[in-house]
Amino acid sequence: MRKLLLCVILLLCLTSFAGCTKEELSLTAENIDKNTLLAKNNGVIQTAIVEEFNKDYYNLNELSEFVMEEINTYNQASGVKNVLLDDLELKGDKVIMILSYTGMKHYAEFNKVLAAYFNGGNKEIGIELPGTLISTKKETTANTAEVIQNEKYKVLVVDEPFEVIVDGKIQYHSDNATNVGKNKLQSAEEGMTVIVFQP
Repeated sequence: MRKLLLCVILLLCLTSFAGCTKEELSLTAENIDKNTLLAKNNGVIQTAIVEEFNKDYYNLNELSEFVMEEINTYNQASGVKNVLLDDLELKGDKVIMILSYTGMKHYAEFNKVLAAYFNGGNKEIGIELPGTLISTKKETTANTAEVIQNEKYKVLVVDEPFEVIVDGKIQYHSDNATNVGKNKLQSAEEGMTVIVFQP
């Protein structure tokens, strides 16, 4: 009887631990109030754009048609659905548009901006990064070239003002960013922001 009780308790513990999986991060209109970029571990980029939408002549259906036309044109040219409209919603006097991209390359091309997202250890980056980064733990500077060689890290580069959320813990960032939390920071209003995180 005692062994049976012990087995039942062990089985319950194992079942409860199996249910404790990491929640997948995703942007939704309900939890967005500013321009936001989410970098997922699988390379998917999700952005939320928040804009004033308070003129009488603004029309949500026309905006939706325009956005879908732009997305369809891009996807036809790339041959695959690399950009998706996840949500377009009116929230008070603001419109929130959430888009997903299969990778940073498509985010950069679709929006015509400088951006990169790569694994640590990558020797061919193609853009010039700042010489030093700020450690979030020690608040000291570290050599960028040395930091990004760590294969445990992912490196994100954005050139637009976003609240950036990463699917992991931020380890380093450029000195023009403001750290907001363990997986969140505010990128610079102008210029390139570099974020190094550990998934």
